[in-house]
Amino acid sequence: MIYFGLVYFAQGIGQAGALISQPLMYYLKSLGMTTDQVAGLLAVLTVPWIIKPAYGLLSDFIPLFGYRRKSYLFLMNGLAASGFLWLTDLTAPNMIVVALFLTALGIASSDVLVDALMVENGQKTGLIKQFQSQQWMWFNIAAIISGLAGGWLTQTLPPASALHAAAIVIACAPAAVVLATTFLVHENKSQLDLGALRHTTRGLMSSLKSRTLWIVAGFLAFWNFTPSFGTPLFYHMIDHLKFDQYFIGQLSAIASVGAVIGAFVYRRYLAGRYSTKSLVYLSILLGSGTTLAYLLLLDKISAIVLYFMTGILSMIPFLTLLSLAAAACPPQAAGFTVAGLMSIYNAAGQLSQIVGAHLYERLFHQQIRPLIIVAAVFTLGAFLIVPFLPDTDRSGNVTES
Repeated sequence: MIYFGLVYFAQGIGQAGALISQPLMYYLKSLGMTTDQVAGLLAVLTVPWIIKPAYGLLSDFIPLFGYRRKSYLFLMNGLAASGFLWLTDLTAPNMIVVALFLTALGIASSDVLVDALMVENGQKTGLIKQFQSQQWMWFNIAAIISGLAGGWLTQTLPPASALHAAAIVIACAPAAVVLATTFLVHENKSQLDLGALRHTTRGLMSSLKSRTLWIVAGFLAFWNFTPSFGTPLFYHMIDHLKFDQYFIGQLSAIASVGAVIGAFVYRRYLAGRYSTKSLVYLSILLGSGTTLAYLLLLDKISAIVLYFMTGILSMIPFLTLLSLAAAACPPQAAGFTVAGLMSIYNAAGQLSQIVGAHLYERLFHQQIRPLIIVAAVFTLGAFLIVPFLPDTDRSGNVTES
């Protein structure tokens, strides 16, 4: 529990959607780039998250210096720290993306390794939902800090300076993961032997033939393909609502405060009491409702209330989907299968960013209300898939349906 909280706190600082996000978006906007241009430029950063199964497969099959997880955690977090340090000296958008690609590669692979540890330990103890709520509670505590810091940097420094300052701070996050791994990960040494390899291969092949796994994968893809209005919303708040950068950063922090509360509520009142399928039904209603709530974004007061409430309510669908994915993974190949499911989730999310930005610029002519309505209706369509999802018991084990 301590290690998962610490690592996800560091990821909450280091991921591209955290402290670096607002300075990066504002810097690209200062260069005159439109929402669809930004979405297209940053699309490559999703590639390290899409190929997450490769990291899981590598760590599942091939120990590095005798360890399946620990050595890889050292290596890939070192790569992430190096990428952020390189970014501090860059101004060209294409080179910035190259540096961020290295950081995404390091953080995405580290995420796979930590999730594999979570699945292995969670399935042994029946605490998958509790582990995940612990992870995302601390992730969102870090996001509170990131929102405030990112908004302050963007408001007080020139765009390029804000981006570089954020990169310096973020480089400390993967370094902290290396330190935490040294003291908190106790892993028995492993050797590459054919018996273990065949055992892992059987688990992998079994998972790939599983009807349950593919149904869950399809649901995750459909859910996250909902046209996104994240980048258009950032532009809308600047160009139409005239929000300053520090206030936008504060809104991000407020949403993260709500998310911390949501993660606590999920862990304390929902995780051990309701089946995952029941929570999926609730998640669809909450997802559509919180999307439609953005139609009420009119001024600073409504923004504060909206971001806080959606921060709370959005964590229930998010943690439910993570639990659904984790429960579908065989322990023999946990790193590969959980990474495969989340790569499908991330690929669909990136497509949703591109589609949403294109709709905003080309079809809706920079009007965000139609995009919000389309997203909400699309989310409701997930009800059609729920009857085909597997049933889960309270320990998170999947049974074929």
